[in-house]
Amino acid sequence: MARLALFIKTKTQPGKRQEVRTLWEEHLKARAEANEAQQVVAFCEDDQDPDTFYLFEIYRDREAFQQNAAQPWFGEYMTKVGPLLAGQPEVGMATPAWSKGLAGS
Repeated sequence: MARLALFIKTKTQPGKRQEVRTLWEEHLKARAEANEAQQVVAFCEDDQDPDTFYLFEIYRDREAFQQNAAQPWFGEYMTKVGPLLAGQPEVGMATPAWSKGLAGS
């Protein structure tokens, strides 16, 4: 099966990006580190907009992403972080054609 890359752009309520990052670190970081199906995860802070961040993830395949997103702890995280966001995140999905650093790329 083909890998799946996610590009997620999220805008927070003014001044709430650090609070969102703290929640991400508390609820998702250790899970991402332990999940072998999540081959790459990067939480990136926008250099120009202090209320925007990006998540970049590469999953082993689409099924691994779907299983991860269906976990009850993800919904719990979203319930906590939702009020800190300024609207819905922009989500892009793509099939990596080449990548440096991943076996089989």
